[in-house]
Amino acid sequence: MPNDPTRRSALSVALLAHASTSYEVDAWMADNGQPHGSVRYDSDRAWFTIQGRPAALRELAEALVRCAELTEQTYRDLAAPVAEGVAG
Repeated sequence: MPNDPTRRSALSVALLAHASTSYEVDAWMADNGQPHGSVRYDSDRAWFTIQGRPAALRELAEALVRCAELTEQTYRDLAAPVAEGVAG
């Protein structure tokens, strides 16, 4: 994705998603009394969490689904499922 020169950012991160990845989910109460949720991925080489209020997590989930659908529609012939690095 191209950089956006109109936005200041302290951090830019690319997270690569792989099929059959195990994500851990959690729900917790922030110090300000607001409910939050998180999704965590952890491996020997890297880890990350995505945290937020339920509405924000739903918006992100919807954007991820739209992205998957767009990719499958745009590259219909090449979007076949891949298992362990082998096209299927």
